[in-house]
Amino acid sequence: METVAEHLADQLSARGVTRVYGLPGGENVIMLEAIRQRGITFTLVKNESSACFMAAAEARLTGKLGVALTTLGPGASNACAGLAHAWLDRAPVLLITAAADPADADRHSHQAIDLQALFKPICKLTAELTCAKAASQIGEALDIMRTGRPGPAHLSLHNRIAAQPIRGSEHARSLTTDPTKARDLLKQARSLLAEKRKPIIIVGLGIEPDAPYSQIRQLAETLRAPVIDTPKSKGALPAYHPLFAGTIGLTREDPVYELVDEADCILAIGFDVVELVKPWDYQKPLIWIANWENHDPRIPAAIELVGNIGEILAWLSEASSSSGRVWGAHRIWQFRERQDSIRLPAPQSKRILPNTFLDSLRANSPDDIIVTTDVGSHKIFAALNWGARMPNRYLVSNGLSAMGFGLCSAIAAAQVSAQPVVCITGDAGLAMVLGELGILAEERLPALVCLMNDCALDLIRSAQLRLGQPAFGTVFRNPDYASIARAFDLAYHKVESRRDCDMAIRAALAAREPALIDVMIDPVGYPTTPANAPL
Repeated sequence: METVAEHLADQLSARGVTRVYGLPGGENVIMLEAIRQRGITFTLVKNESSACFMAAAEARLTGKLGVALTTLGPGASNACAGLAHAWLDRAPVLLITAAADPADADRHSHQAIDLQALFKPICKLTAELTCAKAASQIGEALDIMRTGRPGPAHLSLHNRIAAQPIRGSEHARSLTTDPTKARDLLKQARSLLAEKRKPIIIVGLGIEPDAPYSQIRQLAETLRAPVIDTPKSKGALPAYHPLFAGTIGLTREDPVYELVDEADCILAIGFDVVELVKPWDYQKPLIWIANWENHDPRIPAAIELVGNIGEILAWLSEASSSSGRVWGAHRIWQFRERQDSIRLPAPQSKRILPNTFLDSLRANSPDDIIVTTDVGSHKIFAALNWGARMPNRYLVSNGLSAMGFGLCSAIAAAQVSAQPVVCITGDAGLAMVLGELGILAEERLPALVCLMNDCALDLIRSAQLRLGQPAFGTVFRNPDYASIARAFDLAYHKVESRRDCDMAIRAALAAREPALIDVMIDPVGYPTTPANAPL
């Protein structure tokens, strides 16, 4: 008869899980062996939140579940930031932790904390596995992560329980819909669209894993509607398409809000306001299209269409359009012309603007390059300005906006794709997960870690400067990154000009080896950084 650990490993394998990320303890060894025996790869990380970041990135890229494993006590609590990312960035990540032996609950408290209380606010389900209920608990956890709006789940397991035979049957879940009601709502949506002259489409993180890219394009072209993406949906419509307007969700004054203000109807496709810094307060007619209900928080919607996104969009593409010639591609052309006319400041000596770096990266990388970013001024800048040409190739922590995500997600992306990946990270974010560079070295992953080196928490420092305050508690001295790269056996390139940048990116991509590119950034080019920012 299967043990609890064997059953859990079998269920993971049955759902296509091929890799688990984690940092185990002695209380995990039986679970770890069950994973090994089923041919599931294990990536050993240096920090437990890194494991959750990596699992979330794999889930996003593959459309499958991501899995992380930690010990109890400090391991579980260390994982909280990564699991909170999965919660707010809607990632189906299963965290498996060890647990204190329930038989010792009344007489032993070493490393024992209430894991269900710890994880309940940031999980769709948290449970401690028992022999009698493990089958149903595991089945429910694996189902619920993909039911409705995706999110993480947590299961805790003690070695003694892991080694015992499992009892009971697997949980089953079914969903029902009302097709008559759905048809009526679709007809209402088509009628509403036929009346509007300035419809606009906002695409959010919920388009995965449906991946309705062709249907989004078809609907946009039918309606002559501008398309706005969010950081986690970049590339849903290629940046070069004449109907692509820009990205929303980074600041309260993102340029493309101008077009949202002008629109007379909004199609929200897989949209989730968790990505927005600015509260959503539009009252104009909105058509909600997603795989989950409009809730938590609910936004005003005239019509709500819940189901397979691609099928819904294909049906809506048969709608007639009343949008005029001054809307659509023409209005976007005007908008882009004005944005392109904004003059940039000159960088200081031996420094380059972030714009120069991003232009170089776009010019020297293939259309399908996977880009990950960390959190800070560079995240805001890159999300607003990176010209994504293919979908699901831009990874970012946006709902939680957790520092440390950039490198970790790049590691997972390189493992999953087996192709070069670019990580854009700040110096403070890299410092949080510096030890994970060891994975790049051990596995020789083709990841380019592009370090935006300005010796500051620039986003916070900029807030101080805008208030007329001195930079305090937000600047620091960076280490010698050439020595760090050498210690981790990574190629190293220092960038102080566009020529340096072009050469470094080309060399690193051609080598298909891990590299640290030390980009000496003048942050004055960031949209959030004032002109008087010191270096």
